Amino acid sequence: MRGLTLLSIFCILFITRAFAQYDIMVSTDYPPYSFEDENGELVGFNTEILIAIQKLYKNEIKIIPGTWQSANTNLEEGKIDAIAGAHYPGSPDNNFDYSRSVIQTSHGFFFNQNFTRSFSQDKLRTIKEPQVVLWKNDVLIQYILSINPNAKFVFIDNYEDLLRELDKKEISCGFASKITTLYYTEKFSKTYIRASNESILERTMGFKISEKNPELTKMLDNGLEVIMSNGEYQQIYDRWINKYNHDNSYWNHFIKYLVIASIVISAIILILLIFNNILQNRVRKQTKNLELQLALNLQITKELEHQKFKAEESDRMKSAFLANMSHEIRTPMNGILGFADLLKSDQYTKDEQNHFIDIIQQSGERMLVTINNIIEISKIESGVETLHPATINFKLIMHELYHFFANEAKQKGIEFLVEENGYELDVPFISDSHKVNSILTNLIKNALKFTMKGHVIVNYTVTNHQATFSISDTGIGIPKDKQNAIFEYFVQADSSHSARFEGSGLGLSISKNYIKMLQGDIQIESETGQGSVFRVTLPNLSDLITETQPQIPLIASEFKVPTNLKVLIAEDDRASLFFLKYIISDISSEILHAKNGLEAIDLARKNVDIDLILMDSKMPEMEGLEAVKQIRIFNQKVLIISQTAHVYENYRSIALAAGCDDYIEKPVKKQKLIEMIAKGLNKS
Repeated sequence: MRGLTLLSIFCILFITRAFAQYDIMVSTDYPPYSFEDENGELVGFNTEILIAIQKLYKNEIKIIPGTWQSANTNLEEGKIDAIAGAHYPGSPDNNFDYSRSVIQTSHGFFFNQNFTRSFSQDKLRTIKEPQVVLWKNDVLIQYILSINPNAKFVFIDNYEDLLRELDKKEISCGFASKITTLYYTEKFSKTYIRASNESILERTMGFKISEKNPELTKMLDNGLEVIMSNGEYQQIYDRWINKYNHDNSYWNHFIKYLVIASIVISAIILILLIFNNILQNRVRKQTKNLELQLALNLQITKELEHQKFKAEESDRMKSAFLANMSHEIRTPMNGILGFADLLKSDQYTKDEQNHFIDIIQQSGERMLVTINNIIEISKIESGVETLHPATINFKLIMHELYHFFANEAKQKGIEFLVEENGYELDVPFISDSHKVNSILTNLIKNALKFTMKGHVIVNYTVTNHQATFSISDTGIGIPKDKQNAIFEYFVQADSSHSARFEGSGLGLSISKNYIKMLQGDIQIESETGQGSVFRVTLPNLSDLITETQPQIPLIASEFKVPTNLKVLIAEDDRASLFFLKYIISDISSEILHAKNGLEAIDLARKNVDIDLILMDSKMPEMEGLEAVKQIRIFNQKVLIISQTAHVYENYRSIALAAGCDDYIEKPVKKQKLIEMIAKGLNKS
């Protein structure tokens, strides 16, 4: 099942992204991670990982060899899109993204067994002036000095020199990348060069990606997840890394520490007998250092455990998301496609066919709610969701919500009440109308969903300083230990609810995030089987706006519905075109059709008597809003209404700035469109 889930992620990302090729550079001088063999071919662990991901995405990834320095230069200059085998920085990087971890690397101490039987950090501390071979790197130097401030250094810039220096008796040890050094000891048959059992300065290695290519980051992350799941990653790891990633034998490890322990104990006893006072001072100092080290180790361990928990939780939430979204999309699609197929048959009565149509409409609305919730969460998570403060008419909002949910409550046999407890408002109340409406809609919808009998009551109070809402129900209730979890993404209080109550589990998460953005607060009181009460407090955000804006009224139905209109429909989707033709057939005498923006401009120029243009925002050849700008150059009077599937809140201002008189969101509602046309033509 997990394999199918990962394959689904991969397929979705592959289909939805553009067919672009990404250039990823791989180092030719970092064995066994990536290097050129004796035949000049690029091989190694990182290389094969990238080739495995490349196969998943066919020809969308191009692998380019080069030195590590040239790779970084090319990435900074934008000549390539990513580097394989980059270590993650210790702080956030605003210029680049990093993929998930590919492998952990570490440093270690290396010693010549011809001169010493073993080596460790403890031994390095005891040498008076140890000579250490390493690269000239501030981090490595400071680490060695933190162990022994008297250390002397021999700097090298390649692994052959490292091994050559370790053949010298005066050299105490080498300090370098563990896996790469062991690779070279095997290559040059220097088996007497050994590594200590310590893994030091562990770092995460992965892909470093230009921040301009977030799609590539997703491709690499999901490609890594696929090859880790199907076992290909482990095969590559075993082939290149595993044979070098081993410690000395258990016996040697035991003997080493046994000898060290014996020496330390003997030394302590001898020192206690001779220099008791001196030893006490040294013990106190050493104890303090050990306590600091232990505290640091404990902190690191806790952080690792926390990161592991976050990773496991992220994986669990992702699996829950995919399972839930699959259910929430497939279920209404099953209703739509299934009953649409039944409508093709003439064996059903008119009443049965009308019932089928009702089910299709309900399923479509359910799927639209799911899609809108996913989009809202994506906007919140990506940080693009912003406030749009304006004057709010709470009486109007509550009136609309009552009429919206009254029929649903009536069908379930539930009493539904909206009660005003106080409305003392002398100044404009500023907030975000869309978000307030979304918060209350989600809370009322949840109350009705989980209430089988009894009532759902909404109480609200509005003052100059704040608005408070109480949504109480007699539903199934929420256990105490689940009352915080229900605000997490994709979570219901009881996992068994997914079989009994439809829903994506995103509504309360969206509401809580919106309440936080509005500087408000939400509280819950609930008991299993007794119902729930959600209380929301929202402050007046009058300091966010200097000039109050009038409340947008409902579309008036008092305008006379026009007839005999000459209409131009600019729409490239066949089904949408037919639908628009049907819903305006009663008010039109002639309908023209343009399949793209350029055709729309041409038909508008040739037919100066057009009364109405319905312009799709996304069109081939030329976008709909760009076509509107061109039409307005020679025709300022024609009524233009944009129909759009865009969901961002500022689309209205964009459409009006382009020259549209109004806009309507897809799926288009017939009554709303007719009223919009009537209002627009009566104004002109």
